[in-house]
Amino acid sequence: MLVVTNTIRIKEGYGKQIAERFQQGRGVQEMPGFVRLELWLGKGNEGEEELKVCTVWENEEAFHNWTSSESFRNAHRGPGASESKQYMLGASLNKYELLAPLKEASEA
Repeated sequence: MLVVTNTIRIKEGYGKQIAERFQQGRGVQEMPGFVRLELWLGKGNEGEEELKVCTVWENEEAFHNWTSSESFRNAHRGPGASESKQYMLGASLNKYELLAPLKEASEA
């Protein structure tokens, strides 16, 4: 299992607006090996918000197939992409490998 986080710094007050673009999915949900997408919005530095776009994949290859797909290119240049960029202040991408899953409360 692979978790990829894209932490996007956004001008304060625009986080939910930017998150709406990611809520649409834009093809990622149909990619083989895609497990789920989560959006987390929090405070950043003064005057900023942070939007964490977390995608979970079966493996690194599935994520790579997404980032090299036509769907990925379309999702990142679609309607509203240029408008969203005016509120984005920067981003960083990180990857994490799942080492030890915990059981959920309902499974205990």
